[in-house]
Amino acid sequence: MPNTFIRSISATRSIILTILFLAIGQHVCCAAEVSFPSLDNKLRLSAYWFVAAATEKRPAIITLHGCDGVFDDKGRLGAGAIREGGYFNAEKIHLLVLDSFSARGIKRICETPNRNRTIDEEDRRTDVFAAIRWLSQQPEVDPTRIAIIGRSHGAQTVLSVMDRTDKFVRAQPIQPRAAIALYPGCGAFNNMWNYEISAPLLLMSGELDNWTLASECEKLHERVSRGQKDADFRFHVFPGSYHAFDSSSPVHIMHDIGNLKDGTATVGGNPEAREGSHRMTFEFIAEQFKQPLLLSHEQRLHLDTHRFVVPADTGFAKIDDVAAVPVKPEGHARFAHYLELPEPKAFVITEKGGWYFASESVNVMSSAFEPCAKLKLKCWLYAVDKTVVWSKNPDERVSVEQLQSR
Repeated sequence: MPNTFIRSISATRSIILTILFLAIGQHVCCAAEVSFPSLDNKLRLSAYWFVAAATEKRPAIITLHGCDGVFDDKGRLGAGAIREGGYFNAEKIHLLVLDSFSARGIKRICETPNRNRTIDEEDRRTDVFAAIRWLSQQPEVDPTRIAIIGRSHGAQTVLSVMDRTDKFVRAQPIQPRAAIALYPGCGAFNNMWNYEISAPLLLMSGELDNWTLASECEKLHERVSRGQKDADFRFHVFPGSYHAFDSSSPVHIMHDIGNLKDGTATVGGNPEAREGSHRMTFEFIAEQFKQPLLLSHEQRLHLDTHRFVVPADTGFAKIDDVAAVPVKPEGHARFAHYLELPEPKAFVITEKGGWYFASESVNVMSSAFEPCAKLKLKCWLYAVDKTVVWSKNPDERVSVEQLQSR
């Protein structure tokens, strides 16, 4: 009887562009590295393109990095960008991670005072509109549903892109449908007497942020809401949260920050703020794109450990009820072994009462099915992690074809 423990990582995406495989620990995702000209044709901008599987034109998001750029300290695309690509692709929304630094020979600007920087929010604003132009030319993109999301310096760029009082912004043929700004510095925009927004905007700040103050953003929200009666400007402050509250990094002190008097700021994630901002982001995007969410908040978070959407618990049996597993008797001992394996993991049952299982890969569900395809057997998922997803009704069981279409 088959008894196979499979570890395999496979990533396939077929598009005309060069495929770049990005591995973060056990997490693997794929993105196409693309480039396109700046609006003045003086630069060739880089970006990372996460394409959603769809047969019709779909919405797209542009994400804008902070002062530390898109890469981690090992020169790889940051894990946060990769997770976000998976999140949006699962909702059949494309994601473009825009890199404004590499084309200009810059790695990071956090330690550089504004007066010494060779790039500012207006420069990056032109990059955004170049990216929008490129997106509008892609056959899989709906150009009427493009939104932007920025963090920190990237969020300040969002506020610049949203400035409908600016002649350059007004002159652009395609405008963002909506925007989200996480923990931007709002002071410069408060100094503009006539700042107004051109599309719905969600701005989120951390109550304890001593780098980009929530109070400045609150003031901006009040000014715009008071002066621009048609503005859809939503503002939320997460209590007990610092700069980069949506990250998974522990709270710590950053030193040598160029634009702060003492050069230090407290940064790091807050679990409640991370989940709250995640939920608000997807609810806002769904509302603006007029597109119901395909996944629940909990299902989406599973994508951190699974490439495919985890099926719901069917209530067929408790996960530790080994005797309930519909396999040949010797398979019960193998399922008991499965229960001891580290997550992520998946257990598959064949039409003949056999079994296969896989562990420790984001692709465990598809990997567990691989022997079935080779042996031309019908197979269905029995369990994923600690969830039993099997059904007595064959029509309700999850095959590999159903898994990949979810």
